[in-house]
Amino acid sequence: MMWIHKWATCIAVVMVMVSSGASRAEAQVVSFTSITDAVATRFFNPATSRPAVGNANKLVIGLHNTFDSTALKWTNFRASTAAFSYTTAADTISFTIKAPTGFYVAKITYAQTGSGSVVRTGKVAGAATWVVAGRAMNLGTFSTNGALSRTVDISAKKLTSVPVSITDTLFAFATPSLGSATLTLTGASVSVYLLPK
Repeated sequence: MMWIHKWATCIAVVMVMVSSGASRAEAQVVSFTSITDAVATRFFNPATSRPAVGNANKLVIGLHNTFDSTALKWTNFRASTAAFSYTTAADTISFTIKAPTGFYVAKITYAQTGSGSVVRTGKVAGAATWVVAGRAMNLGTFSTNGALSRTVDISAKKLTSVPVSITDTLFAFATPSLGSATLTLTGASVSVYLLPK
């Protein structure tokens, strides 16, 4: 009879530990607030920027993808010499990362994917920068492969609220009738890593 009581007590303690661990894990979710961009109708799209499914600490940055019948241009984040396209595409997206109670933002990673093509005299180029907690940094340059990824470690500051701005710029040029060029940003995201206070 005594062993049954000890066994039940043991199970109860384990269940309490598991449930408190689960609630602590659930509490480790940041919020992304005040999402805005510099070019309201094309390129980055704050309205469709949202946390990733299955990872609430990753912001998937939305991109426009419609045709602007007023400007007669595509709104996706693309620089191209093709008809109905911008030869320069540039935009800045800004937001604030807020850590949950008891945690601070330790690291932030920006990652993007892209694609491009160049024919004969065509050329493409791209560059990205960001400002994290008031510090401006270079993310990198790229060409037909628009992919890049960078991580900044701000753990020493132990910030619970971090303003972030990301600027991407794409260029495409070619001698008329002698070539073509296209560079497209196909995806972008920001992942946040937390540490307990």
